[in-house]
Amino acid sequence: MTERKLYDVIVIGGGFAGLIATRDLKEKGKSVLLLEARDRLGGRAYFQTFPGTDKQVELGGTWVMPQYMKEVGREIERYGWQLAGSEVGPLKFLWHFGGEDEDAFPISPDERYAFERALFQIGLDARRIDTSRPRDKQNLADLDISVADYLKRMDLPQRVYDLISAYARIGSGAAVEDWSALMALSLVAAYDNSPYAWFASVTTRFRDGTAEPVATLAAGAETVRLNSVVTSIEQTAHDIAVTLASGERYAAGAAVLAVPVTLWSTITFSPPLNVAKRDAAERGHAGRMGKVWIMVDNLEEDISSFGGDTDLLFLQTEYRLPGRSILVGFTSPPNLIDVADHQAVVRAVHQHVPSANVIATFAHDWSADPFARGAWVASPVGQLSRHATGLRSPEGRLSFAGSDLAMRWIGWIDGAIETGHQAADEAATHCKQQ
Repeated sequence: MTERKLYDVIVIGGGFAGLIATRDLKEKGKSVLLLEARDRLGGRAYFQTFPGTDKQVELGGTWVMPQYMKEVGREIERYGWQLAGSEVGPLKFLWHFGGEDEDAFPISPDERYAFERALFQIGLDARRIDTSRPRDKQNLADLDISVADYLKRMDLPQRVYDLISAYARIGSGAAVEDWSALMALSLVAAYDNSPYAWFASVTTRFRDGTAEPVATLAAGAETVRLNSVVTSIEQTAHDIAVTLASGERYAAGAAVLAVPVTLWSTITFSPPLNVAKRDAAERGHAGRMGKVWIMVDNLEEDISSFGGDTDLLFLQTEYRLPGRSILVGFTSPPNLIDVADHQAVVRAVHQHVPSANVIATFAHDWSADPFARGAWVASPVGQLSRHATGLRSPEGRLSFAGSDLAMRWIGWIDGAIETGHQAADEAATHCKQQ
């Protein structure tokens, strides 16, 4: 085993949070070692070429809306990254609820008052949440129930319940019984308290993919080590030591752990983490969204198809190639399918468009990825109202970052950037205490 003390700070995890922390620390004059378990940087953002084409697609994180997301907006302004919207349209909208296939909005005139009432209540409850403060400091326990229980107490018509539940699932990748309404309402609050924005604002992405900001941020990193799996983090009064699966050991004045919460249980901490973090590590979270890209050759119209009963919760045309279309599909519990199973995806596409001729599919299974163990975070019931402060608080010389821990945009690129800034500030302070 070798030990080297060459750096002021060790950053563990090369997603957006880790890259931002590394950049900020370098600008503060600190020497930084960035360790990444994968053979690439970017974390749960992954921009790749659809096989057999020259079209690149996002296999993971995608959407950025600067009008709501101030952290990512500042980075876009700083670096001049360009955004892009849809490349297709107009879209034909399709709806699949209650065993019915429709091309009209699935809420009948008699149900629209109940739908409006539900959206009003969601917006009202979102206004109780201060997205700049931990949720356990705001008396919000009554909202930290399952999304299912939250909607049931509104006594909604079944079709209205089903539609809002499906929208909740597309925002979480989780069954409505398995994740917290407080997290859902926190995201509505981040959308300036607009339930409509939850439905309609996810429209812009990086023109040149997430690969561009990842490359830009990585270019300024001092030392990056890929294929470096961290197995233990040990602190003393004066420094912090990080051990890799290879047996290599590095020491520094401080460290930033910028990996998904689902990976905390794979690392041995000395001293142990606090109760809030141990609980989160043991419970994990409910986010299991599957994302799959689908090429078809006979789609006459560009579509946006949504269905609470279908195996693909959402299916939409994203790109046009000569004679072909590329669509993106999302699958979520309780109707989760294996995005790597081509035939399962074909069957799911046919639930939306029976005549579609599927040529190829392309996906990355984030739940099977050993360095993700799930998609973006979907907080379990009771966690945010009891443990939000403890989840992101430093542990001695160890700070924590990642979109799972964000105050405002939980689970989004903007949230990763937010936590990267904070962790860098904390780590720089710890370095001064050596």
